[in-house]
Amino acid sequence: MMDLWLKDALAHSDLSQAELARRLTEKLRKNIDRAAVNKMTLGKREISGKEMLAIEEITGWEAPTAREAKIDIIPKLSWVSAGRLVAGESVRAEDADSFVAVADLPIGKWAALEVRGDSMDRVAPDGALILVDFADTHLIDGKFYVFKCEEDHGTSFKRYRARPDRFVPYSTNPEHEPFYPDGPCQILGRAWRVVTDLK
Repeated sequence: MMDLWLKDALAHSDLSQAELARRLTEKLRKNIDRAAVNKMTLGKREISGKEMLAIEEITGWEAPTAREAKIDIIPKLSWVSAGRLVAGESVRAEDADSFVAVADLPIGKWAALEVRGDSMDRVAPDGALILVDFADTHLIDGKFYVFKCEEDHGTSFKRYRARPDRFVPYSTNPEHEPFYPDGPCQILGRAWRVVTDLK
């Protein structure tokens, strides 16, 4: 999806790949050569959030995140980035590592997070993407959430269970145990969908 957008942006602006590479290098103050731009147009290299915004400004071609379409382009974050998230805030495009094209999402504040580890591998194996609505923080028994608690300070992805309140793994690894929070937890958002490649 992003490769098609870039091809349209180049056609709209009548810029060559080499010229776009030169202007991106100048604007972002990092070396981006023509080969990198070519890989972007072929879908072989992801376009970062800062690169997308720079391409939009250079070419005058509107970024897909601002278009009305049945396909949503949502930011993808590393799990490290997830540790800095705040409940209720939208993810800024410039903070994204890359973007993911997703169909049929309801209205929300969406971002994709890459799962690390095997604590949720029954639904989301290591390396899978979870699509999280950061506008949905109301806990429902049996649903899946991204959260962080005061005593932990890290971000986690687990299934919420009530009576008593706890966050439980959904794993084939029996070493993972339920987490019973001692204090208030910040619910960052509800995970609605898992995207994974079959290997």
